[in-house]
Amino acid sequence: MDIETTARHMRERALLIEGDDRLSEQSLRNHAEVQEAKAIKIRKLEDLKKLYFNAGRWVGGARDYVARQAYEQMKAREANEDR
Repeated sequence: MDIETTARHMRERALLIEGDDRLSEQSLRNHAEVQEAKAIKIRKLEDLKKLYFNAGRWVGGARDYVARQAYEQMKAREANEDR
């Protein structure tokens, strides 16, 4: 592995560990674990983007089932954060 690949791997690992309270310095020791954790984080981010988009559609006047479900999920998330 060259120095740039190693540095990129170490940076990705550090960002993943810093962004997740469940992970520690002993976590994500090899490249495959880092790639898997990164893919999971990207999937969660994409799901959250879809949720925000559809909830915004509900607030903007769309009255379909998907928009309504997204709005209700966002309200539930906000209620949990307030606690």
